[in-house]
Amino acid sequence: MKFSNILFRSAAAAATALILAACPSTGVKPAPQAAAPAAKPQAVVAVALGGGASKGFAHIGILKVLKANNIPVKVVTGTSAGAIVGSLYASGMSPDRLELEAEILGKTDLVDLTLSTSGFIKGQALQDYINRKVGNRRIEQFPLKFAAVATDFESGKAVAFNRGNAGQAVRASASIPNVFQPAVIGGRKYVDGGLSQPVPVTAAKNQGANFVIAVDISARPSKNTRAGFFTYLDQTLNIMSSGALQSELAKADIVIKPQVLELGAIGGFDQKARAIKLGEDAARAALPEIKRKLAAYRY
Repeated sequence: MKFSNILFRSAAAAATALILAACPSTGVKPAPQAAAPAAKPQAVVAVALGGGASKGFAHIGILKVLKANNIPVKVVTGTSAGAIVGSLYASGMSPDRLELEAEILGKTDLVDLTLSTSGFIKGQALQDYINRKVGNRRIEQFPLKFAAVATDFESGKAVAFNRGNAGQAVRASASIPNVFQPAVIGGRKYVDGGLSQPVPVTAAKNQGANFVIAVDISARPSKNTRAGFFTYLDQTLNIMSSGALQSELAKADIVIKPQVLELGAIGGFDQKARAIKLGEDAARAALPEIKRKLAAYRY
């Protein structure tokens, strides 16, 4: 009896298998799911404004074009002249207002002469000027992230000031050796940031930027035998920091180089409008590449 049950069940299973095998198959396989497109990263755009004495007025033209073309700058870093312009812009000052401030700025507005072996300009006038223009706000109160880069006098390392007294930070960043007295912050001496980060791309990345537009207005060796003291000094500082400059520019997504060398280290004070125009021209020329590369981001 048991044996017959086993045979019956085996026969039933075999019959079922044959019936299923005889059923027609559609032969249609499920369509493969299309891979979801990779999400674009959020753009955190920075401008890293380099040093270059009064050639720095060109930075205003750069910012003017970027603003007019809706390039979403969220981070601003500056060295020396770049710190001066950058601090004002990061504080909320419009490019048009920057242009007006440049127009009324005189050479003596930022200069307080003194007798000292460490520099013949104290730097307090520059500090007070910046603080007055930013409404005496601290850096962390600015609407845009900002950092002024200076060089630690003892270690030679770059220090990015992104908090605290804005005027003091800019003063430290712009303290050209043997011209300005070193700025003292927290008991340490600081000099021009151009010696360590001539164009502060690293500082911009450390502020959270993932797309950096670097602006290089540094000097190149001149054959002009009648070049003055400031021109020679400007060139000397840039020769000393040429390695650091190339290292910084290599980290940028975009490098803009306004053709301002003809202006010289202090000539820009007498040709401010020309410097701003050269900055605008350089920024417009770079716009197609900026927009092409930014297409990989959402903003």
